[in-house]
Amino acid sequence: MPSPAKIYIALIATLAAAALAVAAYQWKPANFGQFVVFFALAMVASTMKIRLPGLKTSISTNFVFILIGLALFSFSETVLIGLGGALVQSLWRPLQRPKAVQVFFNGACLTVCTAAAYWAAHALPAWLGSSSAAALMTVGACVYVVLNTGMVSLVIALAEGQSLKQLWPQCYEWTFPYFLVGAAVAGLASAAGQGNNFGVTFLVVPAMYFVYVYYRMRIVRTVLDNISSVSHENEGLVPAHRGSGSTHS
Repeated sequence: MPSPAKIYIALIATLAAAALAVAAYQWKPANFGQFVVFFALAMVASTMKIRLPGLKTSISTNFVFILIGLALFSFSETVLIGLGGALVQSLWRPLQRPKAVQVFFNGACLTVCTAAAYWAAHALPAWLGSSSAAALMTVGACVYVVLNTGMVSLVIALAEGQSLKQLWPQCYEWTFPYFLVGAAVAGLASAAGQGNNFGVTFLVVPAMYFVYVYYRMRIVRTVLDNISSVSHENEGLVPAHRGSGSTHS
């Protein structure tokens, strides 16, 4: 692995360690039972993952639970959901056995993304004089999406010597619709789950399962269409050969 990639991973790991230290120091769950159930559902959601075409990365539905956590749980609990989801996503039935550094970076990356999204979602609206849940969710979702796609694209670019200008738009193109629908579901669930209606948030799992199935089918169809178009192009490049006969007198 190139030195710039190693330095970058070390930097992200340092930031993640700092976020986890703060989370451990502030650990005071208001309702531990609710958190355990929600955490378990988030881990189940992390198993519903989709590998992005042309990129050595995947996305899962756990980000919806992270966004809900921004509104309903503490910093410590939300960061733990992000870290746990990253580990499950990396280790649950991978197509290829992941390297330790990949699992390490994925965990550190989602920890940093979750911590930054939580801080921004609570700090920026308050600074602007807004306390609405919509503002909190919008800021948190934007920060999470930009950081997540950017950090993953950068580590791939550094590790494989590719162009970040090409990788980031490609990653963003595939993930943005998925994140957009997920953010809408998270916003509705967090709004409905306030107060004594916490159980409503459990409906996120079946809702996101259908989104996951649809998006997975869409990606598979796109990949097959690309393969088909390449195959037709190759057939057009192959010259037609006609057999020649000979006569003997």
